[in-house]
Amino acid sequence: MPDAYVSEEESLPRRPRRRDAILAAALELFSRKGYQETSIDEIGAAAGVSGPAIYRHFESKQELLAASFMHSFDQRRLQFRNVLDGATTVEERLELIVRDTVENTLAERQVLTLYTRELRHLPRDMRAPVQRKQQELTNDWVKVVSHAYPHLSLTEARMAVMCVHNLIATLAFTDGGMEQDDLASMLVAMSIAALGAAGAGAQ
Repeated sequence: MPDAYVSEEESLPRRPRRRDAILAAALELFSRKGYQETSIDEIGAAAGVSGPAIYRHFESKQELLAASFMHSFDQRRLQFRNVLDGATTVEERLELIVRDTVENTLAERQVLTLYTRELRHLPRDMRAPVQRKQQELTNDWVKVVSHAYPHLSLTEARMAVMCVHNLIATLAFTDGGMEQDDLASMLVAMSIAALGAAGAGAQ
């Protein structure tokens, strides 16, 4: 993938495997059972460690929640890179990221619900780094949209991305009983059309 889309300076951090396992287990359990309903011992069992051993990596359950959100965003950025790898045109890159985002949102509804519900309850010093991770993922999107529609200013490209993200997230939770494949196809078409309209309007 060209450096213009994800630079070397934005390379993703590497973590010990055990810590990754704890983060993955925490996010899955928090999403499925709820943050309040999930115990540290349950997370440890799912990750293959004792509950108290988790505190060698995280000082509190809140810190673990924040770290699991950040880990999720890092994983999304890695998937984003992999999706774009090998794409040869800006149109192809645009469709690939839209389709990947739609499919991921539909598959990870519980994670999105957890993020929406619990982020605001984190202390500010934990919430801010999570929001920066989310912003990095948005910036990756903005780069692709800006290359697809060079007449857009960065502000306009960012607004278009936010509009599409809100469209995808809103309809993912109000599917009206549609089959998931049909909903995904509709969301991809609507999102690409919305970005195209933004790009045409800027010319």
